[in-house]
Amino acid sequence: KSFKPMVAEKNGTIWFYDLLAQQAILSLESEQMPLMSAHWCLKNTFKVGAVAGNDWLIWDITRSSYPQDKRPVHMDQACLFRWSTVNENLFATTGYPGKMTSQFQIHHLGHPQPVLIGSVAVGSGLSWHRTLPLCAIGGDHKLLFWVTEM
Repeated sequence: KSFKPMVAEKNGTIWFYDLLAQQAILSLESEQMPLMSAHWCLKNTFKVGAVAGNDWLIWDITRSSYPQDKRPVHMDQACLFRWSTVNENLFATTGYPGKMTSQFQIHHLGHPQPVLIGSVAVGSGLSWHRTLPLCAIGGDHKLLFWVTEM
């Protein structure tokens, strides 16, 4: 929404602010630290996703300030979370960078297991194509792309 930014803190709290009123209007609690990445779903603005510790977490901000869904995702600590721009149930996560290979996973909320698992040499960043179910990660001097079904 316009003039309503989301700010995630490493202590596990996600805040929504109203810039016009200059005050916090909502907070979400992960109850886990460190909260490494959070993303507001553009296809369904009631959904927020994040990674904290080894887990991914999903909130429906109309229901509760605590996650509606939470699952373990990366053994070496989760690092990034990004919603797909074309499907409100599709998102990607990465494991902690700095190793020779970084794990990458694509998840669908309707499936109990990741729909795609990959690894990237010296992986960095995570982004979705604007109109296709195509995910990209930066690797060692290259970009790597994964296509998934919706």
